[in-house]
Amino acid sequence: MGIDRREFLRLSGVGVAGVFILPLMEGCESHTITPFVEPKPEPFLTPVSQFFEQNGGEGAITGWTRPVFASPNDWSLVIKNRNTTIATVTYDELMTAADEPGVEVTLLKTIECVLQSEVRVSPTGFSGNAYWTGVPLQRFLGGIDLSATKRLVLTGADRFVNNIKPERIFDAESMGLVQPLLVYKINGEELPPEHGFPVRLIIQEAYGYKNVKWLTEVQAVNVDINFGTYQGQGFIDDGVMRVNSRATSLFDKIRVSAGPSMIFGFALSGFAPIEKVEISIDGGPVGLAEIVPFDEFTANLPPNIKQIVDSEAYPFLGVWTPWRFAWDAVRGDHTIAIRAFDTAGNMQPDSDDNINDGQNRVTTYRVSVT
Repeated sequence: MGIDRREFLRLSGVGVAGVFILPLMEGCESHTITPFVEPKPEPFLTPVSQFFEQNGGEGAITGWTRPVFASPNDWSLVIKNRNTTIATVTYDELMTAADEPGVEVTLLKTIECVLQSEVRVSPTGFSGNAYWTGVPLQRFLGGIDLSATKRLVLTGADRFVNNIKPERIFDAESMGLVQPLLVYKINGEELPPEHGFPVRLIIQEAYGYKNVKWLTEVQAVNVDINFGTYQGQGFIDDGVMRVNSRATSLFDKIRVSAGPSMIFGFALSGFAPIEKVEISIDGGPVGLAEIVPFDEFTANLPPNIKQIVDSEAYPFLGVWTPWRFAWDAVRGDHTIAIRAFDTAGNMQPDSDDNINDGQNRVTTYRVSVT
């Protein structure tokens, strides 16, 4: 199976020596990819060098520039109760907390842009999977007056703003979720500048814009309203990743060779683990894709990942779930439809016309078999 070069160039719109830069919509900056020829599964872990960039402030904040920290020690996190500063966390204090037994957490989590283009030249779209290492934010919020706190305002050094409800931090375990983390490593490496160096927030179930990069201030407020840089543009406030799926070995209007083939892809939900992925060819009978067993990935994962330490059942909430589907491609034009379901009963809708709601309708690909 291969993509026709002329069609690939048409879809991408720009090409330089076989490497393409796809400009993204608001909130997702760019993604450099190399075209592939044969169908193959994408790596379970996205290499840091290939992780897409997501800068929500760039399209939404006038005069936006990426913050520059010459050293981790230039970073600090201001904690405010209303308008009063009650603590300032330094990087050394963060590392001291990380050194205490049982405090540091390493979490598998997929980062996904709330905006997804159906015409893609990137196999995984604007999504990447990694393990993130950090310390629970809750550890530094002891001085917060919870009795009057309705929201916590999260502000990055780039002036990007978001919010989180206090129960998501202080009642995370009862919600079946991991506490939000102050993260300083991705896949065991120091965070690169474009991904939030030296410290960013990671929220297990959330789209990228809720995972504030270069986090420098947390402020407790007594107003319970939806607010933030993206919320001001109409995006959903909770930021929970809606169930979605895609093929990573197909593009829309791709041309493939006739005969037995394998379709690869992934599904994802921030509400619950993926339950199943349905595939339909030309509106015919629905077939079930095979969920790739987790043991096919574990050789490349460190044993201290929280989901592994906790013996959590796979698939995982908030982590993409790779799947594969055997297909005997018959000559002609075909439409392949993909729908994912999670264990909470959520599924991709047949249609979705609202770009701001986080929903992703049934994924379809038009395929020409020759």
